[in-house]
Amino acid sequence: MLAGIFQILHTPFSDDGAIDWGSFQRQIDYCMAAGAHGLVVPALASEFFTLSDAERFRVVEFAAKSIDGRLPLVVGVQGLTLSAALEFAGHACKNGATALMAMPPYLRKASKSYVKDYYRALAQFDRPLMIQNAPAPIGTPLSPGELVELMASEPNIAYIKEETIPILQHINQILALDTGHCAGVFGGANGTYLIDELTRGACGNMPAGGVMDVQVKIYDLYQAGEQAEAEQIHFQLLPLLNYAAVYGISFHKYVLWRRGVLRSPYSRDPQKISLNADDIRAVESLWDRIAEFALSDFPFV
Repeated sequence: MLAGIFQILHTPFSDDGAIDWGSFQRQIDYCMAAGAHGLVVPALASEFFTLSDAERFRVVEFAAKSIDGRLPLVVGVQGLTLSAALEFAGHACKNGATALMAMPPYLRKASKSYVKDYYRALAQFDRPLMIQNAPAPIGTPLSPGELVELMASEPNIAYIKEETIPILQHINQILALDTGHCAGVFGGANGTYLIDELTRGACGNMPAGGVMDVQVKIYDLYQAGEQAEAEQIHFQLLPLLNYAAVYGISFHKYVLWRRGVLRSPYSRDPQKISLNADDIRAVESLWDRIAEFALSDFPFV
């Protein structure tokens, strides 16, 4: 069963925009040292939409080789069309994927009937399939009832990554409607609702960025019955996650760069918003609130 904190790996770039494979390896090393329960690539936080098909293949191959079975690897196989998604899924299965995850087609809004057929086709691979229920305008979100119906119709559709507001109520509804076909529901949203998601029965979260080591600590404490301590650390982390919600990739890569994981905070995302001097001062101040819970081998300097 997939459960816990599954870090979404960023695609590190050098200042000229080329993929930085040395930083990619350090990022995996950081995740391993932090006790991540699984890794995910390529997803939205990986800037998959800026990668060529050849780069997407190389990213999956590199991650699988580096991880070498030490952790579950969930591979994002979403495509603009079903045929593209099937090609990505076939490659993932040949290159060490533990499970597949897919958003619906994301450039042109697909009909719900097309989305259901898309997931049924991806479920024919011999891997668990996770539906990334991304909200509009990126995706074509399905209702809790539709998600449960799909899982009941295809045994390989086993997990949901729920990102459609209201996330927490949808987790409630999916688990209430499930008739034994759902292996787990993951949350997203940078882990902002992690404690509430776990309380409502979620099996884990798929965050991005450079505070995953703190989120692993929160998850592990919660599962060990130390819920009050988990909630306190989460409360201290929330102000930083607010910045993550606003600045997205720019925030995540900035923190990883400051922690020495990435050599550059460069992002290809055309919608990126760079942090200004006041943002940086705020992030530095807020980091002090959670520094004691982060890995000392990767200090924020």
